[in-house]
This record gives sequence, C-alpha cells and structure tokens, in this order.
Amino acid sequence: MANEKPIGGKNPATTVVTAGDGAFAWGALILVASMRRNGMNHPVIVGMTGWTDEQKKRVLALGNVVLKELPPSRQCVTCQKPMLMNLDEIETEWVCWADSDGAFVGDCSEWLEGDIPDEIVIRKYNPPPDDFTPANLEIWRRDVEKFCGKSLAESRYQTRMNAPFIVIHRKWRPFLERWQSQIGNVLPADVAIIMKHGSPYFQTDESVLGSLLCFDPDAPKVVENYKANGSVDKSRYFAHFAYNPKPWQMWNSYSLKWYDIVIPVADWLVEKGIVKPGELPIPLRRSMRPLCRAAAPLAPWVWRGIKLKRKLFKK
Repeated sequence: MANEKPIGGKNPATTVVTAGDGAFAWGALILVASMRRNGMNHPVIVGMTGWTDEQKKRVLALGNVVLKELPPSRQCVTCQKPMLMNLDEIETEWVCWADSDGAFVGDCSEWLEGDIPDEIVIRKYNPPPDDFTPANLEIWRRDVEKFCGKSLAESRYQTRMNAPFIVIHRKWRPFLERWQSQIGNVLPADVAIIMKHGSPYFQTDESVLGSLLCFDPDAPKVVENYKANGSVDKSRYFAHFAYNPKPWQMWNSYSLKWYDIVIPVADWLVEKGIVKPGELPIPLRRSMRPLCRAAAPLAPWVWRGIKLKRKLFKK
C-alpha cells in the first residue's frame, strides 16, 4: 500500500525506515510527522503489522511514505529491522533506521547521510553496559565464526552499540543480509524486544548487530563521531523515548524531558488536519499536561499492571 510518490530519487540521498505493530502506530506517526514538520522530505518506509485502516491513512497523509505489511513472525517487529533496511525498493544511496519510539528535533537531514560509505553511523555505549562481559563476548565470537564462517580473534571495540538510529550505505547490503540471517540463527523464534538480563543477546537484534560489528571481519567500521545525539548541534538531534510506557501511552519521569518536543508535533498533526483533536491519545493533548506530569512517577507501575492484566486475561 503506498501513496503516489515513489521511493528514492537523487535528492534526498537517504530513505528512512521504521517499523511497529499496532501499539506503535502512533509512534510511527509522530516520528514521520516530526520529519515533515522540520522540512525533512526524505522517502520513508514503514514496516507494520496489525494496523487499522485509519492508522495507515494518517501516516500516508504525510506524503512520500510507503507501508510494508510485515511477514508473519513470532519474533518482535524489531527483529525484521535489517530486512526492511535491505528492501530492493530502496533506491537511495543511504538508508537510515529510526526507531518508532523517537522523533527528530530540528532539520536532521545532515545526519541522515554518513561521511564516507565505509562507515556505519551508530552510537557506541559509553561506558560499556553490564552485559558486555568477556563471557558474552566469547559467545558472540563463536557464533560469528560458526554462522559467518570466520571471525576476528578479539573484539574491534570495547563496548557494544545502541541501535535506535542507524545510517548505512547501500554497498553494505550483504552485511545487512548477514545481520538478518544471524538473528534467525542465534535468537529464539518467539523472542520479545529484550531477553533475560545477562543473556549475550539481551537486546536481541541490537546485540546481534553488536556481535557482527565486533567480530565479523567484513563488517563496516563504526563511525567515531556520532552526530545524531546533538553532540555537534544541540538544536538538531534524534530523540529516543526508550523506556515504557511510551509518550502516546503515558508519560513517565524519563520521557517528560521530551514533552515539549512531542506535543508540538501532535499539535501540528491537528493543524494539518491529519488527526482530529478528539482522536489524539490523552497523553498527547496539550490540555492534559498537568495530569500527565502529576501521574508520570507512577506511570511505570501502572503500565506494568496493565500489561499483567492483559497477560492474565488474554484469550
């Protein structure tokens, strides 16, 4: 399903890719709207599953968007990330992955292209996370050697990578194929967004990517200067909401720092007629700000209760 505008073209040089199930349809809408509101007219591909016709209509109304129905899978949507980044329909020189629980602040067009094709734009954890241990690294090394046919003896990096925002040149399509294949090789068939803490693949697709960047001899080099976090220009960056619940579900104490980033995007969607005022989720309504702020400290506990109830009463 697509609008009339094609993907690709000489300008801009990057296609932005994201994905989400029905629970993340509002997130994808906020993400793409944040691009259009800031003059970023890049082609966008949205992998989706379980969306209503109304959810599809809203995102398509933003223009130059193509929706791709994801193939059936018991794995979380994010485990199809490399497949979506590697679609044949992408005709641009670069491809950018942006998580659907994020938004662009300012015109970030400059950050959607790498400086050189040989590098992958991705942020390194600093300091290294707790699961970056010698034991887990050895499992990574052995798995890369087993399934890719060869591996480096030692890790290229002394930390792993954070993958809500990635930019890679299309010359690395074989690497994206290896990443997708490795996800199938080392992750359970029904894996969720995260695995048991301490697992070598705790962050699922992100951990698998980290294993390849650390040990695959034919992997791209990780860029030294990651710019999309505002390190170069504090007025232009990719904001990642990270923790649950998400802003369109409930504001939590961490995500409140993005409140003045997200609400103007929601207002813009109403102003453009893409969303009717009464259709906005309550947390995205400006008038509900006092309540959202007051409830934020309790949000994680309330959300856990909602998830538990859904699990217990799931048909």
